[in-house]
Amino acid sequence: MQQRCPNCGSPVVPGQRFCGGCGAQLSLSCPQCRITVSPGTRFCPNCGATLGGGPAQQTGWGPPGGGPPHQQPGWGQQPGPGMPPQQQGWGQQPGYGPQQPWAPPAPKSQSSSSRPFLVLLLFILLIGMGVLAYLKTPLGGTINSMLGIGGSSTSDNTNTTTTTDTTPPVITFPAQPNVSVTSASIFWHTDKFSSTQVEYGPSSGYGSLQPATPADDPATGQSLGVIDHSVVLTGLQPNTTYHYRVKSKDKAGNLAVSGDKTFITLASEPT
Repeated sequence: MQQRCPNCGSPVVPGQRFCGGCGAQLSLSCPQCRITVSPGTRFCPNCGATLGGGPAQQTGWGPPGGGPPHQQPGWGQQPGPGMPPQQQGWGQQPGYGPQQPWAPPAPKSQSSSSRPFLVLLLFILLIGMGVLAYLKTPLGGTINSMLGIGGSSTSDNTNTTTTTDTTPPVITFPAQPNVSVTSASIFWHTDKFSSTQVEYGPSSGYGSLQPATPADDPATGQSLGVIDHSVVLTGLQPNTTYHYRVKSKDKAGNLAVSGDKTFITLASEPT
């Protein structure tokens, strides 16, 4: 007996899966034993597997030439070529193999670009440790002291020598006093920076100082002192012999006093 499509009544041949007239599904395959059954069959007559069949689906169009329509696969139907994989239903086999269980993404490995920086940092650290270890050696300690770096907060008293200046300045007279009727200018020189003062009078007992307080005294910390000294004596008597001596004191407080010297003031101003 000629089989016909239950949807549109078009004649079909045994084993044909889709109607050539309307494109309705005519048969499906059992997922267990793979025999062809009609779409309305709910259980496979061969193995008894549940097919979940239903009424034939009708599509709105079919491919040119009367071929099977482009529709989504039904129960137990494999997706055709060019069609995206559909969700698996009753009797439908997966199109791309079994689905793998979900796994968290693998952690990203540390970028290798930071390795050269770490190697350089380690190299600098090793060099610094070597330098510190070298500076603690006797030779390193000598270099340390030359550079004036490092060192300990305590000092070795056995190796420390404190030099105290106990030598007074050396006084020399480069010229004779410049004498007038009532004044005289005294000149002298010292070998190191020191103060300036003259002691004078009509006898070797002196009695007067000029200036009263030593000038340019480095011991006070307010002056560096001088090496070329000069003092002007005023208010002298004409044609009179005066005794004098000079005094100079250095920064350490060492006082130098010259021997007694004399000069005679003029009787009158030269014409």
